[in-house]
Amino acid sequence: MISFENVNKFDPVYQFFNWFFRLEHNYIYYSKIQVIGYEHVPPKGYPIFAISNHQNAVMDPLALLYMYKDHRQPVYIARGDVFKKNDFIARLLRFLKILPTFRSRDGGVQDVKSNLDTFDLAARFLNEGATLTMYPEAGHQAGKFFNTFKKGFPRVAFRAAERSDYQLDFMILPIYIYYTDYFNMQAKQVIVIGEPFHIDEFYDLYRHEPNKAFIAMNEKCREAVRRMGVDVTDHEHYAQYDMIFTACRSKVLATPHAFDDMGVAGTPEEKSPRNPYANLLSDKKLVDIIDGIKENNPGRFAKLMEAATEYREGLQKLRLRDWEFDRKISLPRLVCQFLVLCLTAPFALFGMICNIVPFKAVELLKKDLKDSMFKSTLNFVPGIVFFPLWYIIMYVIVCIFTNWWFALIFLVVALAMFLPFFHWKKSFIKWASMCRFHRYETSHNSLFIRVKELRSVLRSAVD
Repeated sequence: MISFENVNKFDPVYQFFNWFFRLEHNYIYYSKIQVIGYEHVPPKGYPIFAISNHQNAVMDPLALLYMYKDHRQPVYIARGDVFKKNDFIARLLRFLKILPTFRSRDGGVQDVKSNLDTFDLAARFLNEGATLTMYPEAGHQAGKFFNTFKKGFPRVAFRAAERSDYQLDFMILPIYIYYTDYFNMQAKQVIVIGEPFHIDEFYDLYRHEPNKAFIAMNEKCREAVRRMGVDVTDHEHYAQYDMIFTACRSKVLATPHAFDDMGVAGTPEEKSPRNPYANLLSDKKLVDIIDGIKENNPGRFAKLMEAATEYREGLQKLRLRDWEFDRKISLPRLVCQFLVLCLTAPFALFGMICNIVPFKAVELLKKDLKDSMFKSTLNFVPGIVFFPLWYIIMYVIVCIFTNWWFALIFLVVALAMFLPFFHWKKSFIKWASMCRFHRYETSHNSLFIRVKELRSVLRSAVD
């Protein structure tokens, strides 16, 4: 039986691995991580219960782990069914400071009853000044929307208050996580941290009617997270909303005073497409606009949804990207880019030769993946094993045929070529797509013309 009694204590071995994973997560896997509102984080040692939306499998816990500047070791509460896979996985999760909770569909009656022990243990940790983290939706969502908050989260919070006879001074810390791309490396991530708050307003209600207190607290906490993020409540048309986000984002960011009602000044830097927080604000603004059209003009809303569907299908058929419509794509520009690609191709080739084996190993793992929201997890987690292992193998092989210092130089160069190879590959794919765009535009392709018209229809929503 695995003991979780001291999982909140500082672990130097955990901290050692943490340093390595933080480096890869913050500076290699993501091209930019933007934290908004870090001043709201209470100091280390002050008991806080961090809650967040959950969209991107294991990448969400890593986001909250590596956002802390003081390198604290938060304790997580997660789905218990994963612990039942095998003993090794259970021990690994315990090492990662994760406590199990079981939903009724995850296990038997005994498993669900064990939740009481987990809640009591988590409550004790809060009383000892821990940073506790939980995803109240109890499962990741496949997109920019929210599910209902489950009762496990308020049970822990109220139990922590009970243990201290309602004297514990702890805070709920609401957090929202946003990704510019869920699935691929070198995307951008935004973490928005709201103002922490107490829950003592619900104590009297909890003493007399616990279930009502759970519901009331969940509603307050869900709203605290939701108002920081993007919430597409129309799940039936989620794909269309997402397509409109992509097509209209550049127009929203170019609109003066677009974010005035959000309390954002909207300086050129804040409204730059390169700023991931600006992307979040744009998506949030567009949800309000589209929801307003849906409520006030159902006929126009239906046409927008049809246009978004047709536009998405048209882009797929043409194998184009929306951002290309905002670029000035000319033949001289394509020729210049081709020459740059040719000049840098030898470096990219060397990087490919040195890194293709672990890249392909990761791709094989994702081949039969049923839940697409685990793609990023399978990029990152196996990658931190496959790539170091492959570099060790390469070092040994080069050592056998040369000597240790040449092998070391080779290894350093191979590591240095990892990101250049990745970006060269992306640049080549973009260049090929821009060539298609130019060909369709100069040949007056009928489907291309239709797609361009549909984009104008979608962007008219911003007007």
